[in-house]
Amino acid sequence: MRHLTIGGPIMKYRVLLIAVVVFALLVGATMLVGCTSSDDEVAVDTTTSEEATVERPAWADDLVKGDGKTVLIGADTNYPPFEFAADDGDGFQGFDVDLMNAIGEKLNVTFEFKTFDFEAIIAGLAAGTEFDMITSALTIKPERAEAVNFGLPYYQDSLALCVPNDSDIKSVADITDGTRVAVQGGSSAHTWGEANLPAGVKYVLNPDTTALFQSMLAGDADVLIQDLSSSTEFVKDAAFRATIVETIESDQFFGMAFQKNAFGDAMRADIDAALKELATDGTYAEIYKKWFGVEPIFLPGDISVDEALEAFGS
Repeated sequence: MRHLTIGGPIMKYRVLLIAVVVFALLVGATMLVGCTSSDDEVAVDTTTSEEATVERPAWADDLVKGDGKTVLIGADTNYPPFEFAADDGDGFQGFDVDLMNAIGEKLNVTFEFKTFDFEAIIAGLAAGTEFDMITSALTIKPERAEAVNFGLPYYQDSLALCVPNDSDIKSVADITDGTRVAVQGGSSAHTWGEANLPAGVKYVLNPDTTALFQSMLAGDADVLIQDLSSSTEFVKDAAFRATIVETIESDQFFGMAFQKNAFGDAMRADIDAALKELATDGTYAEIYKKWFGVEPIFLPGDISVDEALEAFGS
């Protein structure tokens, strides 16, 4: 009988076979690790946010908050549907809020609304220590343009004459000397009233639109004149027992306001460019329809600031 020795052909064949198998396993494992590593790298690349690829503007280094990314916006934050308290009480919501958030995504910055007295808001911006810009349904007016620079007109509005439900006043023509007219001090409604109403009317001034409707409800004002868009929201609240009896056509356009300096100029240029992008890609129309329920009749870029200034009060 023949005996197999360790160094025999069969044993050598087995050793060679085992070596080949081990080698194959090692090669397969190496390829698997390589593929896994490659897949991981691709995943990292695809999860890189668009925000991280957008270079933050140089002017962000000079923001009031000092963190290099948060732009403080001065606003009358009780002015639906433009800016008002969020339903959960955390921050604000509204057309202006959504619009600024969309711009923030374009510029890789964060916009934060700060409540400020509307009558003092232009002076607050000019001071340069309270906030960086204004977005507050602010009408582009010549006297305001002397103190601040306006960005592109981004909304067109008219005025509304509001009265108590049981009022005998049915139109502007019924307003006479002695009529108590509630308006926001320094607003476009106030300016329009002084130019068009009888000299003997008595103005009830308050920077808070809710307070103005409450004053009319309490009998301290006979009528209220305010932007049509905002008035429409307020009269929906049955608690105010008010109605709109006349729309006062006026070519008034809202614009964001910036400081009259290099910082303000740079910020305005970038935000205007972002606004135009939002108008082109459909985002502006989407936000507009969310808050007003219809397609916009006007888009940012349709007219210039100079044209809006010329149209005001014409």
